[in-house]
Amino acid sequence: MKMTNGINSWRNQLTDTLKGKKVTIIGHDNIDVDAALSGILLSKLLDFLNIENEFQILEEVKEDETYDIVKGLIGIDLKKWQGKEEENRNLFLVDHYETIHKGNVLGIIDHHPTKQEKGYDFMYVKNSCATAYMIYEIMQAVNFPITKLEAKMIIVAMMVDTISFRSSKTIKEEVEQAKKLAKQYELDYDYLEKQGLCLTPVDTLNIQQIVSNGQKWYNYSGNKVGSAYLQLYGMPAKEQLNEWLSNLKTKLKETNSNMLVLIIFETQSNMTYEYQIMNDCIKEIVSKGILSRGKNIMPIIEERYLEKMDTEEKLEVLVKKLAKDKKTIATMESCTGGGLASEITNISGASEVLKKSYVTYCNEAKIELGVPKEVIEKHTVYSAETAIAMATAVSKKAQANIGIGITGQLGRIDPQNPSGEVGNVWYTINNEGEITVHKLKVEDMPRKEQKAVVIREIVETLYKS
Repeated sequence: MKMTNGINSWRNQLTDTLKGKKVTIIGHDNIDVDAALSGILLSKLLDFLNIENEFQILEEVKEDETYDIVKGLIGIDLKKWQGKEEENRNLFLVDHYETIHKGNVLGIIDHHPTKQEKGYDFMYVKNSCATAYMIYEIMQAVNFPITKLEAKMIIVAMMVDTISFRSSKTIKEEVEQAKKLAKQYELDYDYLEKQGLCLTPVDTLNIQQIVSNGQKWYNYSGNKVGSAYLQLYGMPAKEQLNEWLSNLKTKLKETNSNMLVLIIFETQSNMTYEYQIMNDCIKEIVSKGILSRGKNIMPIIEERYLEKMDTEEKLEVLVKKLAKDKKTIATMESCTGGGLASEITNISGASEVLKKSYVTYCNEAKIELGVPKEVIEKHTVYSAETAIAMATAVSKKAQANIGIGITGQLGRIDPQNPSGEVGNVWYTINNEGEITVHKLKVEDMPRKEQKAVVIREIVETLYKS
């Protein structure tokens, strides 16, 4: 049964679903702080409701970051809940929506809404700082006698899962409640907030541990996607980052995955760096603020795989939408040689949308159309800054709502601009002043195929914007 607004019915809905049954509560694989503490809290809640239950961690409990945080801040040793796979048991999922483990799923509580439909008997799914907070809501509704320990568990789970409320998944009303809880139970809120940043100790981890930190796996209509994240203060050196991405590229093939996503939450500058590793390219997306993996990043990737449309079909939808909204596009292309504009003109109705297109294959052509010479001299023609200038200049010159600038080096080193790396492409979309920059590292393949990869990813970005 999907939960409604009738909060007084929590007790009845839980007991009706689980009455007379023993349930095993489990968090997601590679369990994190929220999943661990949520499992313990839910077990306490079900004990209070006289529902037979057990919380178990069905993977090996390692002395990792999650283990250290839970033991250090809460005083709980997660090894106590080490469990094993069993047949024919009833499962209750916390902090995830589906599981690979054996058993009959009776219910879920998860703060990551998904487009996938499930028919579990008990479902409480909504956007929230943490699953632990949602369990706290139920505890309040059924008059569970919350102690200082439970209050601390709830606050710690919320802080760790939102990087001390810096993440975009943060909900103001829930933060206020966390502060009230801390005051009510005389907890050191400032201390917990500092600990909640949970910077990843990359200097003490091997590369496998680094690229698997906070790992989760997803199945989007048969498409296998994995993700991991790092929380850092400052970005790593270029060589170190490339080593991580290279390792993930190998892992992509070894695991037969469609995509691996590495997310870096950079707390010093309050930025999110997302790296989508695919078979034919690595896509880098940089965003202001600390985005939420479950709320902002993975739902977009989920849509990519659930829609089952190719590039041409997505372009057709895009052109129709832009025409309906009376919006126009202009492009300034370098390495794609007008390929994006060509794909747009394959769509009926493109004349209402594509205003102008320029192929600026040399530096002089870019400068003639409004790219400042100083930008190219300072940052090189193969740079995010040049792509931004291209998108801005072409939207202004064409008086279009959306300007797209594409620059990069495919096939070989450009003798006129020898500073760039082969395979690196930057594209920028200037949508009425709102600028997004993307970088692609395209695999070595015939240039025609490389162009197709770049165009595919640009269309994907436009389609989602």
